[in-house]
This record gives sequence, C-alpha cells and structure tokens, in this order.
Amino acid sequence: MTTARRRQPASGEQADRLTLIDRWHHFVLDQPVLVYAGETIWLEDGHLLVRRLDGRLDSYPAP
Repeated sequence: MTTARRRQPASGEQADRLTLIDRWHHFVLDQPVLVYAGETIWLEDGHLLVRRLDGRLDSYPAP
C-alpha cells in the first residue's frame, strides 16, 4: 500500500458498510483491503484507490 495525493474522481463508489474486498470489478488484489462505510473506492492507472475518512488516499497496485 502507498499513500498518494490525487483528487477523487466523480466515478468513485462510496462504501455503505464495512467491507473486506479482494477484487473490485475486474481488478484483483494481492491482499484484501478493509474499506469503512463512507470511504470512496475507484480504479485509476492500474491502482485501486481508497479515499479514507481522515482524508488520506491509499493506493493498491495490481499484482
């Protein structure tokens, strides 16, 4: 996981509950990612990005 500074796109999806994901649409992760209710998830440039509730942006690359 890396922390990046990118703006959130309009196409992101907001989690409605605590979720452990190991894939997002066609994107398959090496390790599961915990996403909390209210956090936003989207794909960009071969990375799964998660905008955390505290404002951080976490980036998970494709394997």
